[in-house]
Amino acid sequence: MQSGKATRRTRTAVRVFDRGWSKADLIFGLIILASFAAIVVFKMNGRPAQTPQAFANHTTMSAASQRSDKSGKPLLILATASWCGPCQSFKRGALSDESVGQLITETTEPVYLDIDEHPDEARSLGINSIPTLILVRDGQVVSRTTGVMNVRQTKSWIQDALAKAKISQAG
Repeated sequence: MQSGKATRRTRTAVRVFDRGWSKADLIFGLIILASFAAIVVFKMNGRPAQTPQAFANHTTMSAASQRSDKSGKPLLILATASWCGPCQSFKRGALSDESVGQLITETTEPVYLDIDEHPDEARSLGINSIPTLILVRDGQVVSRTTGVMNVRQTKSWIQDALAKAKISQAG
């Protein structure tokens, strides 16, 4: 009786392999499935990064625009979402760097834009991907970038965008 069960199991396994799947294919599939499950579990247990200090006031676009009119500084908008992995990485990395935060607060009026909480503003700015940084002067987008950057890249982009904003202001 036991030999009959063993024979049935062997025949079932052979049928799977007769369909063109090798043992390596099955192992690869199981690894992919386990990896996907691990990612899902990690994402569910992962917490969003804290808001970088430069954006901690959660200033609205309208309030920041009013401050920009008084200070003469352009707006720097960070478009993000709590569910976005690259956004969390950017916030934990370059945007949490003290020198980046200092550059942002000294030269711009920072705006933290959660695209889920403010979808109309995100749509009006043409935000299709996140994380996105947008520099706005006098209601006009001067420069934008999308994706995660390191400290050097972030500072360089901000400085280049500020230079463009000064040129557009003079012109």
